[in-house]
Amino acid sequence: MMHYRPHRYLTQFPVDMRTPAGLQRGKVLDVNNGGARVSGLRNLRQGDKIELELLSHRLTAVIRWTRGESTGITFLPRITDHQVDTLRYRPDGRKNGGRGSVGFGFAQL
Repeated sequence: MMHYRPHRYLTQFPVDMRTPAGLQRGKVLDVNNGGARVSGLRNLRQGDKIELELLSHRLTAVIRWTRGESTGITFLPRITDHQVDTLRYRPDGRKNGGRGSVGFGFAQL
């Protein structure tokens, strides 16, 4: 019987991560409530615990796999829908965007 992983949302969310190898900066590449794929982690092994800084919250996760520049993590406990939505938003995507801005501009005609 095949098991399918729940859908993950693509993103490019920069994040600081506390790891056994020290503080590292990387990006969340895709995410759902149970886990994520991240880049930028170095010198870690399967089973290592890490913490991601998300606004004023720390999310705990465990390394499940590493392959090249990508690392798979599982959140402990699962993260909320609001936290998933936050990680789906790219904070460096809006320039001069204020409240109510949608993060893109219209081309002049």
